Amino acid sequence: MATLYLIEQGAEIGCDGERIIVRRTGEIIGSVPLVKIEDIVIFGNIGISTPAIKRLLDRGIEVTFMTIDGAYQGRLIGQTTAHVALRQAQYTYATDSERSLRLAQSFVEGKLRNQRVLLQRFSRNRASPPPEAIAAADDLDAYIKRVGRTTRHSALLGVEGSATARYFAGLRSLIGPEWNFRSRQRRPPPDPVNLLLSFGYTLLAHKVLGAVQAAGFDPYLGFLHSLDYGRPSLALDLMEEFRPLLVDSLVVRVCNDGRLRPEHFQPGDEERPVTITDEGKRAFLTAFEERMHTESTHPEGADSGPGKVPYSRCIILQARRLARVIRGQQERYEPFTAR
Repeated sequence: MATLYLIEQGAEIGCDGERIIVRRTGEIIGSVPLVKIEDIVIFGNIGISTPAIKRLLDRGIEVTFMTIDGAYQGRLIGQTTAHVALRQAQYTYATDSERSLRLAQSFVEGKLRNQRVLLQRFSRNRASPPPEAIAAADDLDAYIKRVGRTTRHSALLGVEGSATARYFAGLRSLIGPEWNFRSRQRRPPPDPVNLLLSFGYTLLAHKVLGAVQAAGFDPYLGFLHSLDYGRPSLALDLMEEFRPLLVDSLVVRVCNDGRLRPEHFQPGDEERPVTITDEGKRAFLTAFEERMHTESTHPEGADSGPGKVPYSRCIILQARRLARVIRGQQERYEPFTAR
């Protein structure tokens, strides 16, 4: 099953038997069997009928609403899972500062290890490896060692912030100069690469949020990200190790292989200095879904041990690993890391 992304402004979503039908000005522009849909992501001004909502809720198909620019607005989901015991254990775990810090360290370590792998992997594939990327990968080694020595949450965040800044300095050298990417900036993204990174992280957060909810967690109580009203902190925690693998590497690829080109972006206003065209958005969404379905070896990917599974499955397996740690069935959380 796959995610159905809808970006056609003014369209209406309905249902006809066992199919989702998308119409615009009365004309059918899309028709997909329900059995092939895992979830739906709607961008901007697209309507959905009440019968369609009921059918989707009956089938457990979630609907996520985004602004036309890809900012998260909300989700439509059915009944939440009744894992009361896991949630009670999660709340108890969070009150233990030592165990909470150890878990947060695992999330950061997983992220930094995968950042280092990305820099090394892309450098190896170049005829002339960029020295900035190689130096940044080497420097990440020192930051990874510092993660386990932190004794306070604030110190861990300091290490994570410094390491990430060093990482993006190396990542910059892997993207062509025509993209004019100088540093990671989020609010608002000032250039196409920053826009793609933010867009990709939003899409990834939506995937991880679904995984932690399916595992039975309260997604709003995290261990690395602090409590903040409306912020799914636990989903953001678990997402950290997947950022380099599923978004950063994708952005490097689509910017270098021609799937995204500078003409796919346009100047915006003060609040949105750069915008992406519908053609560019479709190209990136297609590439993102391909990446989610790319297979990688997970230690629990097969019944008896390691096995190849899609990245989308890796996220679910990591959420289950985390649940075992919270329940006390496993001592330490092992982040998913690539080689």
